[in-house]
Amino acid sequence: MLIFIQKYRKIVSCDSNFMKMKNILKISFIVLMCIASVSCKKDDSTSTSITLRDRQVVYDEDILEIEDYLNSYYLEVDGDLNATIKEIDNGQTSLWDDTTYPLQSVTVKNDVRKTNYVNGGSADVVEYKMYYIVLNEGGGVRPTQVDSVFTAYKGWDLKNNEIFDQNNQGIWFTYPQTGQFDPVSISGFRQILYQIKTEESSSLNGNGTITHNNYGNIIVFIPSGLAYFNTSIGGEAYNPIAFQIKLFQRKENDQDRDRVKSNYEDLNGDNDFYNDDSDGDNIPNFLDADDDNDGIITKVEIIETNDGNGHITYYSFGNIPFCSGGSVKKHLDNSCQ
Repeated sequence: MLIFIQKYRKIVSCDSNFMKMKNILKISFIVLMCIASVSCKKDDSTSTSITLRDRQVVYDEDILEIEDYLNSYYLEVDGDLNATIKEIDNGQTSLWDDTTYPLQSVTVKNDVRKTNYVNGGSADVVEYKMYYIVLNEGGGVRPTQVDSVFTAYKGWDLKNNEIFDQNNQGIWFTYPQTGQFDPVSISGFRQILYQIKTEESSSLNGNGTITHNNYGNIIVFIPSGLAYFNTSIGGEAYNPIAFQIKLFQRKENDQDRDRVKSNYEDLNGDNDFYNDDSDGDNIPNFLDADDDNDGIITKVEIIETNDGNGHITYYSFGNIPFCSGGSVKKHLDNSCQ
């Protein structure tokens, strides 16, 4: 777990213009965003003597190294689909040519951000190909960018084929951070989870252990730009790595506590929750307590019943009403409250 829980470093402070907003409830969520605008990197002291290289140049090298690895190593799995990858020594079928567990790929951008504002995206423009192998798709649901995920994993570097981190019991990861000590996984790790699903079910055993049934299980080969880049892994910087990841559970979050689950706030359906900003205040909806900037916070606008004695019910997302004649749900429309 050391490889994920790393030194926290403020990247940028909050823009003072936002602090001038009249709505004090908005300000409280700006503070939350400042806390969340923290980058997870390994302790800077491990990389201060390493020259920072161009990301595209490093990726061009990484992808050749990854593809050479895929052609030079083969896969073994046991009855529980635990993977071991070994160097070909007697004509075994390479990862590249394996048809039992076929190699697939997806191209992604780095989702590490400078801030959690809409315009705070990464300066990294490289398009990264990640090769992956699905050992089991899983019987549950696919996580979104803003869900917390409970995973077990094993990570190894490709240069030495040696394990550098492993967690067999499982650990929760949350992105983005909403607390200073929330573990956050690397970009390649979290983005590949969109290709698999959570477990179908789980059961508690008499000895206190948990059996996870029909969970997503994937191997991913990650270029260093989506991993630890100029931080030394396996004794070297700019080292592409691999993970086997078992996806057990996901938790739907409500990061701004507005009673709308964050995974419902991707209004344009492009799986990028940072470019949905109904009121144009540079705060994405999933971090904005007042989505239409009308001075009435969202969780007040979506109250269904209130008996005046503290018994309040809220509309489910699908049942939130529209303003009269409006085209969006009332909490997104500042023409009514």
